[in-house]
Amino acid sequence: MHKTLIKLAFLIAISATSFNIHATDSPPPLKDDPIDPIRIFAIFHDDIPKSKRDSIYNEYLHPFIVEFESITGRKAHVVLDENKAPYSNFQYKGDDREKIVAEWGKLAWQYKKKRYDDKEFRASRNDRVLLITNDMINGHPLFGGVAGIADAQPGRVAIASLDFKQAIGHELGHTFNADHDDGEVLYNGWWCETFMFPPLPLRSNCMVFGDGNRKRIKDYVDSLY
Repeated sequence: MHKTLIKLAFLIAISATSFNIHATDSPPPLKDDPIDPIRIFAIFHDDIPKSKRDSIYNEYLHPFIVEFESITGRKAHVVLDENKAPYSNFQYKGDDREKIVAEWGKLAWQYKKKRYDDKEFRASRNDRVLLITNDMINGHPLFGGVAGIADAQPGRVAIASLDFKQAIGHELGHTFNADHDDGEVLYNGWWCETFMFPPLPLRSNCMVFGDGNRKRIKDYVDSLY
């Protein structure tokens, strides 16, 4: 399998139809911990048109959730949110990626704290806060640019653009310790890139992780419990 090291700010290319490589038969019941759940707060940025919002979960988030739960055997709870300034109108565009993700990290902490203070959710160390944006952080989908960033590997916050189908899975993957080194190109009748591999024209999106990253994610999540 072909592997390569890429920058966290990856170049974007045209993406195509996706299909799942890792099929499983009769998976065991998912484990969950009500005291310390795995929860993903996914906030729609105000710049996402209403016409796109209804399909975001099924097209972008659900493939990651299915893959994550298959890998870890753990339940991942998704909480969708929108129209919540100052979070949903965060100024995410720019060239200073470190500054942008640091500012988003501070705002994400405030977002979680408010929801905890309002007694909506129990505090969990395994929360993730994802800002989903309509546009890229910088650049253009056809000419290269930054489609997503995460605060660390593993981390707690991320930003991902709808301009790149794999960006949400890619950035959430980073927060659960997935690595560029283990990004792969797979073949199942046609070539496709896993979540952590940069797409190229004519290849499709697998919308799964390669074996190396599956192990990294499982080992990391297992270490939390």
